[in-house]
Amino acid sequence: MTFYDSRDDILRLNTSAQAPAEAFLFIVTYLAKHYAFDATAFMNARNMTLQALHVKGAKVNAAYVNELIEEAIAISGDDGLLFKFAESVTPNNLGVLGYLMLHSRTVEEAIIKLCRYYPLIGKTLKPLFLAENDGYKLTLLIHKEGEMTHLEKYSAEIHLSALLNLINKIIPNPIFPKQTTFRHTKPLHVKAYQSIFGETILFDEVENALFFDQKQLKIQTSYDDPYLLSVFEKEAEQSLGMSVHGSLKEEVLGYILIATGELDVSLESVAQKIGMHPRTLQKKLKEEGASFVTLLGEVRQKLATHYLQKGLDTPTIASYLGYAEPSPFLRAFKKWYGVSPKIWLGLYVKKFQ
Repeated sequence: MTFYDSRDDILRLNTSAQAPAEAFLFIVTYLAKHYAFDATAFMNARNMTLQALHVKGAKVNAAYVNELIEEAIAISGDDGLLFKFAESVTPNNLGVLGYLMLHSRTVEEAIIKLCRYYPLIGKTLKPLFLAENDGYKLTLLIHKEGEMTHLEKYSAEIHLSALLNLINKIIPNPIFPKQTTFRHTKPLHVKAYQSIFGETILFDEVENALFFDQKQLKIQTSYDDPYLLSVFEKEAEQSLGMSVHGSLKEEVLGYILIATGELDVSLESVAQKIGMHPRTLQKKLKEEGASFVTLLGEVRQKLATHYLQKGLDTPTIASYLGYAEPSPFLRAFKKWYGVSPKIWLGLYVKKFQ
């Protein structure tokens, strides 16, 4: 579900001395797939090898990332290439952080969760959500050489468009910010920017930021689910070492949710994440009047309707919930709701028309 191990890197292209090799490889792969970009020639010209880039913890000259983007834009003739790249970032790609945004009640709550729990995917960037006149602004700073500073051109473009893309993926109808500001000079081709950020874009400003009015912040999300939000928030707090007061049952529910994202919902997998032997976990759950099978069924039941509302087909949902094939999922769904997924979805759509 993630692009690579360090998920912060897909939202962290900066121009410091070194950049993560994973980030470079992700961009190269994307360009080769969508634009037939000759990555081999680019790398050979800079004495880079795939073998060296795949070494854990490998770094590349950050200037190469900028050169890569500039060359790709020049060859493709697509001034919006960078924004299309940012569109590939979805809530699901961000794991727990993405799910927190997805299941928030409003745009405002989703942004607050994003800022509060951003350390889940990395500590290099710091998103800030601040009051500004009659609305709010969302901006990003980066830890660089021991201090917080502004993002540079390409990094700012990727990050702001990715953040806006994430917001628009969790609401019924996409929105443009009330205003968007960039620190860099106005480019020759502004249309690519306007297709993403709308007409009100200012350049040569003091900060890179998205501005929203109160009406936009109060927009209801499409996947508001207090239960799932609560479970994911407990998981987020525990992962970050925040104060968490909950039962083992609640902890297991959280880890099962994470496991479904990793397509491994076995007792052994969840027990390993918690740090217990499977038999010990089963015994302790029994003491709380619960069982792993029951909790797994509870999570699957709730996620099944969530995925149906997102438009996923039955085989895909079955796979996401850890079923080897669709038929066991169909039997379970009928047991939960008394009807097939198709009929349930029809009734749901009719109810909200």
